Amino acid sequence: MKERIKNILSNLKNVQEDLLALSDDLWLEIDHNDNEALTNGARFKSEFNKTNKEFSDIANSLSELIQNHTNTPLYQQVESKEKQSSSIENERIIKALNNKEPHNLTEDFKYKRPYGFVLTGTPYTNKVTWSELYIQLCTHLLNTDQKIFNSLESNQDHISNRNNKYFSSNPSDLRSPQKCGSSTYVEMNLSANSIRDSIKRLLKTYNINHADLSIYLREDRDA
Repeated sequence: MKERIKNILSNLKNVQEDLLALSDDLWLEIDHNDNEALTNGARFKSEFNKTNKEFSDIANSLSELIQNHTNTPLYQQVESKEKQSSSIENERIIKALNNKEPHNLTEDFKYKRPYGFVLTGTPYTNKVTWSELYIQLCTHLLNTDQKIFNSLESNQDHISNRNNKYFSSNPSDLRSPQKCGSSTYVEMNLSANSIRDSIKRLLKTYNINHADLSIYLREDRDA
C-alpha cells in the first residue's frame, strides 16, 4: 500500500514537471517572426499558464492531503549518507551505478526520469522524480556547508531576472516551497531542465566542479 501511494505521489510530481517542460517546448515552436502566430501563441501560453497553475495548486493540495493522511512523505531525504555508509559501501553503490550510463549537466533532461546521482564521491539512489533528486542534492549541500546554504536567498545568482527567489527563509516567497533543513525553503515548481540549471548555479556557489556530479537515469522499462 505504501509503495502504491508513493508511486501515485511521484506520478503527480512527474506530470507537473513534464507540463512545465511542455510549456517551454510549445513556446519555442511558435514562429516569433509571424505576428499572427506570435499573438495566438501568446494567448495560448497565457491560458496554458493559468490552467497549469490551477492544476499544480490542486495537485499539490491533493499530494499534501494524501501524505498527511497516510504518513507517506513524497521526499524521503537521507540526511547524511556519509554517516550512514562506509567508504566501502559507497564504492559498492558507485560501482553498481556505473553499470548505467552517467550523465552530466550539459544534457537535456526533459521527459526523462532520474534514478540517482553521485556528488563528490557520495551516492544517492532510488530517486523517482527530478524534484526528489533536487531536494536530496540540496540536503547534501546543506550538510556540506550550512552557512552557504542559508545565504542562498540573498545571493543574486539564485534570484531570477524577475526577482523570483529559488531559496528563501519565507515560504510565501516561493510558488511551491519545500523545507530543507531548519530554516530554508526550496522552490520546487521547476521542470527537469530548470532543476538542472539551478544545480549548475549551486555547484558554482559551492565551488564544486561539474565533473564531481554524475546523474543516472532510469531505463525506459523502469521509468
